[in-house]
Amino acid sequence: MEIKTECIEGCLRGENSAQRELYDLLLPYLNALCGRYLKDVSHRKDILQEAFILIFSRIEQYDKQKGEFHSWASRIAINLSLKHNRRSKAEFYTPLESETTMLGLNPEAIDRLSNEELMRFLRTMPPKYYEVFNLFIIDGFTHEEIAGILQIKIDLSRKRLFRARVWLQQKPKSLNAILGDYRFSIS
Repeated sequence: MEIKTECIEGCLRGENSAQRELYDLLLPYLNALCGRYLKDVSHRKDILQEAFILIFSRIEQYDKQKGEFHSWASRIAINLSLKHNRRSKAEFYTPLESETTMLGLNPEAIDRLSNEELMRFLRTMPPKYYEVFNLFIIDGFTHEEIAGILQIKIDLSRKRLFRARVWLQQKPKSLNAILGDYRFSIS
């Protein structure tokens, strides 16, 4: 995702057209990102609104030397999502109907799983494991960054990722097949 320097500079000057352009560029990305962390769509909209308020009010804090703008904005959205989960104490995953139902999946059914169905399956993982798995595997954060975001120790981040991997390996082989190389690339 490329966000032009002119757009960011226009936002710094408070130009409505630049803010609209930035909003239109970031919305699909941040919407999908928040969707991986939050269960309820109404909460996702609230988090996105808060995220954009923070992005526009703190845009002068963005340092292009430290990384891409969308990465900076995604950290804001992730932090707000995780803060919301801690505040509400709500589980942000959707349990499947029954474990035995999943055992009966045939390979053709697995081939038809959508990204949404895969994410729904991953959300059945214990929430603390899922947070670290999502941050490390899907969003590409390091254990040091995850420890900072979740306010935990680096070793605990590694343990949770390891436990997420064990959890995935204990699932039926047909479900592990849909995860491809993720099972093996976790370290």
